[in-house]
Amino acid sequence: MTAPPQRLVGCAFLMDMAMGAIGLSVQFVGVALGAGPGVLGLLGGLGGGTYTLMCLLNSRLVNRVGPRYTARAATLLLIVVWLMMARVGSIGPLLGLVVANGALMAFFWPPVMVWFASLTSGQARGLGRALGLFNISWTAGLLAGAVAAGALWDWMPGSSFYYSAGGVIVVLLLLQLTPGGRATSGARPAQTVWPDRETPHPNRQRLLVAGRIATFAGFFVFGIIRTLFPKLGAELGYSNQLVGWAVGAPYLCAMLVFAASRTTTRWHYRPAKLWMAMPAGVAGMVIAACAQTPAQFLTGFFLVGLSGGVGYLASQFYGLQGPPEHRAASMGHHEATVGAGFVIGPILGGLVADWAGDIHAAFVLGAAVMLLAAAAQLLAWRMLVRRDH
Repeated sequence: MTAPPQRLVGCAFLMDMAMGAIGLSVQFVGVALGAGPGVLGLLGGLGGGTYTLMCLLNSRLVNRVGPRYTARAATLLLIVVWLMMARVGSIGPLLGLVVANGALMAFFWPPVMVWFASLTSGQARGLGRALGLFNISWTAGLLAGAVAAGALWDWMPGSSFYYSAGGVIVVLLLLQLTPGGRATSGARPAQTVWPDRETPHPNRQRLLVAGRIATFAGFFVFGIIRTLFPKLGAELGYSNQLVGWAVGAPYLCAMLVFAASRTTTRWHYRPAKLWMAMPAGVAGMVIAACAQTPAQFLTGFFLVGLSGGVGYLASQFYGLQGPPEHRAASMGHHEATVGAGFVIGPILGGLVADWAGDIHAAFVLGAAVMLLAAAAQLLAWRMLVRRDH
């Protein structure tokens, strides 16, 4: 891989390290302010709602302005939002900043993924390897961010907001140094960018839908873990650093999935690989629902990362195998699916935990959603017709 796409890989790591730290820090603030599971669910979910909405609406703007300028502007405004988060002292203003954070992230991730794809080979093998490295980078960032936030909160509560804001200044520099990312509105797409797009695989659409379903279920559960485990960890007397490792466990497993995807093409267009991941997510949530020790929670959360990672990779890969002119919209839909899981999971999980009086109940909900997603995948596969065009 040449230097330009490597710079975007660096951006992915640094931005998601900051986001991993910010997401967990927001929950730490909520716990410190005495928020219950329902309010914590809102803190963890509302940002995903605005992220989803803006991902669905911004593809034309990204094409018109260009990924480069869109991502740079979003990064600058995110720094401002994070610095403001460090100064809040009540839930209301924090909720407003969480909403703004989600909206701005929608102007960073889809443009950067489209930009990255344009700098890499259009063939399936080249794209699969490049996406694998890109995905390793952002999952490693989320893992590192969660662990760092836990350690920093034990040392100096609130400092993670400042470290995150300072760290993404490097992202601005890397975006500036990376070529491409220009506006494409009205431009004719190059015929050689995606050589295999004239003969798409007949099952591409079916695999894309199955991947989107798995992505939603995976991030539904990821959102529950990130939102509610900090409070459960505090109730169980765990250190913030241990909480950070537990919240990062799903991303560690997803990172290993992405690393494995770079070593082989045997998973390309093979639905069995996608079906096999869902039972691991169900098992992981069942273990978490029954867990009473840190090792049990870590094991359960790690298994959840397998289903989420496989689903995310499928949704992303098969979406980018479509026509070049549709990539921005496809990545918008992909990231909207991620955002939908992140908003619905925390909010429903918080409501269920409030109703049951036990945060473990939210993990039972996660297991049920994973089961329903597996059934939905099979149903969609049977209903969708193989496409030859």
